[in-house]
Amino acid sequence: MDLISEEYIKAVINDIAITLNLKEWVYSKQNFEHIAQNYFGVLIPINLNGKSDLGNLNVPLVLKLAPTDERYRISGAVTIFFAKEIFVYTKVLHKYHEIQKAFPLFSQFVMPKCYYVRDDYCKELIALQNMCVDNYKPFVNSMFLDINHTRVALISLARFHALSYIFENQDGRLYDMAKEFCVPITEKTNKRFMDILVDRLEKALIKFDNTDFVPLLKALKHNCVSIIESAADSVKSLCLCHGDIWKENILFKYEDNLPTSACIIDYQTTRICSPAFDVLYLIITSTTSSLRKKHFRYFLDIYHQTFDQTLKYANLNSEEIYSREMLDYDLKIVGPVCLIVANTAIWLASGLQEEGHVKSKIVLTTEAEKSKAVTQYKNIISGIIKDLADCKYLSKYCDLIS
Repeated sequence: MDLISEEYIKAVINDIAITLNLKEWVYSKQNFEHIAQNYFGVLIPINLNGKSDLGNLNVPLVLKLAPTDERYRISGAVTIFFAKEIFVYTKVLHKYHEIQKAFPLFSQFVMPKCYYVRDDYCKELIALQNMCVDNYKPFVNSMFLDINHTRVALISLARFHALSYIFENQDGRLYDMAKEFCVPITEKTNKRFMDILVDRLEKALIKFDNTDFVPLLKALKHNCVSIIESAADSVKSLCLCHGDIWKENILFKYEDNLPTSACIIDYQTTRICSPAFDVLYLIITSTTSSLRKKHFRYFLDIYHQTFDQTLKYANLNSEEIYSREMLDYDLKIVGPVCLIVANTAIWLASGLQEEGHVKSKIVLTTEAEKSKAVTQYKNIISGIIKDLADCKYLSKYCDLIS
């Protein structure tokens, strides 16, 4: 990722200060104590101080900037992702903020304030509230969440989904605009991503050669397009989903070392999809197999109970909009979808993607490191496959799984 010059940052801060009506402002760049993986942007924490008509003002920011080097624009993904995220922050989340003003404070969906955006080509940026200053931080203790973190994350996700249905109910015109920005993944709308999914399945077949998983992986590869598209065209209900909801895109707030609240971030992959995709994807990518075996039904209960309660604040009924039975039905549809996408994500997160514009953040330098990473990747994917099969979420392919 290319470097952002100090002159560019100063010009951006100047625009933000003008937007916030600040005078005699100064800024300083900060450092994140911990930072989540980020593949399509440069994150810079900034502390902005200035004078306003109300007195001295301190604004802790995170600048999310698109890479200014056009070499990162070959696929078109960066441009699309930033346009989508700018729309989500300025329109969708702004609408969510308005909707939940009538909600009890303790039950509101947590989201960063958006102070400023720019959508000029190769100069896209989003200036967001730095949630770390409010004691939100990424979970870095392990590759996977424990039961408490998973519970809090699912509560936040349920509120996010419920707000989408409330949004559609209250402002259909703007919601239709959101659907145009946040289209489902199809071969037509995102062939490059489809190609990436197929490529990672091919890589999985190499790593799982001579195992019982080969027939399943071959079937997933052969039917990849129709499987992915089923998450939007074969399910009971659709809403605005996050699209990439795993632990790296969630910040947690703590009391007495226990997570009490979560803040979902990174809305570049927001799309129309089944809520079940987000739910299942979060669980299989961010928890261990042993935790899923013990608490999977509990996780679904927590999610849907929160979803139901959030809808009630807007006088909507989950039985009519998205019942538990609908969720259970959709989970069976999206099981193979989640597996295919998770395979790509886990491959990347394990450090195994060494080429292309989107490379693993983890750099493996020795054969021992690479061998360990492959073993870890295989253990995670095989655990996901077995758990999905046990839950009957791969029923169409059950005869291919030994």
